[in-house]
Amino acid sequence: MLTIKQLLMMFIMGATFSVAAHAEYINKNAMLYKDQNQKESLGKIYVASQVKVLSQNGSISEVEFTGFAPEDSPLVYEKPGVLMMGFEGSDFADYKVIGTQVDEYDTEWFEVVIKGYVSTALLSEDKNTILQSGKVLFEARCGACHDLHHKEEFVPNVWPSILDNMAPQAGLSGDEKALIEKFLQEQ
Repeated sequence: MLTIKQLLMMFIMGATFSVAAHAEYINKNAMLYKDQNQKESLGKIYVASQVKVLSQNGSISEVEFTGFAPEDSPLVYEKPGVLMMGFEGSDFADYKVIGTQVDEYDTEWFEVVIKGYVSTALLSEDKNTILQSGKVLFEARCGACHDLHHKEEFVPNVWPSILDNMAPQAGLSGDEKALIEKFLQEQ
């Protein structure tokens, strides 16, 4: 057991604090970096995506995202066969393949892991709060013309194409579109 004095010395000397690996969620679209210096990006991690926090060093956290990608695709989805964006990289070679799954359409999906670094401020323990902000944004920007559809009305794979068409009309930024899309897919 470390004393308070030892912990303080470790903090002062800039030691990395390991934390028990635990799940948190990305609270807005963000870049995932290869190292703590945040100079070279692996790609974009999407809002409300679950990550495993491996360690924290001050304002930077090492995280791991697990998702599903078609062969050689830089796009990684949260679930096999469901177009719910989790991560968009530039090179499939950056992903560690840990398995495969076949969806209901006989499409093979590679289960992949991507490790990298994000600002600790981008992490949230409460996914519902993130999704609620998507609902509030939907009501403010889309609700004047559209009622909120019941979750049984559309499957999650329909929402990306609907929002691709509607986002410009609603004046949504890419981050706003992603937040509303994730809310609609998860409701």
